[in-house]
Amino acid sequence: MENEERSGFAAVAPQDATGQAAKSVPAPSAAVHLTLAICCSLLLVFCLAAAPRGTLQNAGPLFLGALLLVTIFMLPAVYWHDHRSAERRDAALMLPWAMVLAVLMAQMARTASTLTFPLCDTLWRSFDEHLGINVPAMMAWAARHPMLHTVLTDSYALSQPFLILAIFLPPLLGQREASERFFVTNAIGFVIALPIVALFPAVGPWVAWQFQPDPMQRICEASIQTLRHGTVHGALFGGTICLPSFHTFWAVVSAHAMQPFRLLRYPAIVLAILIMISTMTTGWHYGVDVITGFLLAVISTALATAIMSKRRGPAGA
Repeated sequence: MENEERSGFAAVAPQDATGQAAKSVPAPSAAVHLTLAICCSLLLVFCLAAAPRGTLQNAGPLFLGALLLVTIFMLPAVYWHDHRSAERRDAALMLPWAMVLAVLMAQMARTASTLTFPLCDTLWRSFDEHLGINVPAMMAWAARHPMLHTVLTDSYALSQPFLILAIFLPPLLGQREASERFFVTNAIGFVIALPIVALFPAVGPWVAWQFQPDPMQRICEASIQTLRHGTVHGALFGGTICLPSFHTFWAVVSAHAMQPFRLLRYPAIVLAILIMISTMTTGWHYGVDVITGFLLAVISTALATAIMSKRRGPAGA
């Protein structure tokens, strides 16, 4: 792996093209796939048990579409298994899990938002004040520095492309360890966050700090209120989780997933830091959201690393 890291994008040259006698292909890590299966099962059970009555009646096309994409995403793993490259195969095997996790995470966020526990915006503001964090003051500070404001705003907008890069680049370029860690971390992170998201909902800093929300924040608030009335279909805003900040969580774990690529590792770290700051300077998150999201990423990554250490033997052997 060290030789692969030093060569940047050329890191994934297959090692079985040397003309040596073919070796048996090791099985994928049972610990990794069992962890993903357990986490996905827990998210699915929650979605089925907590969904408002009648909301799953039209879910058939969604699940059929997801099943089709899972089948398509299996093809790279099948290809590399046939070519006896276990390292690339195991990396590519994370792609089907990407589809499963994406569907379950989105549905979990919406389902959790339908629960009518009291909104915690005032509580989160009080936590921020005790920590010396003032979101409107940070917004005003950024606004007084136009170039910095532009950089932070653009960084926030790059959070989704950054996440997509972390989802697809390691699996497609054969970085097994980075790929497995990324997806196991995400699965564990959402399971840990589930009770927090469900029991401690909030809208956003503009509610407690009483500043004027931008148009997208208004749509977000309207979507949360719609979900709290039991409606989980229709044109709803995607970001309905306040605490923990998954912009922060994904920024950290995406930067970690880019570390095998020499050309991307340091830009990824810088972008992750900018995204974490921008969640507050754009007015989307409380400071406590960002802190919780960061801690969730650290804890989930540590657990994922411990689970991955249980795999049997080198996958690329």
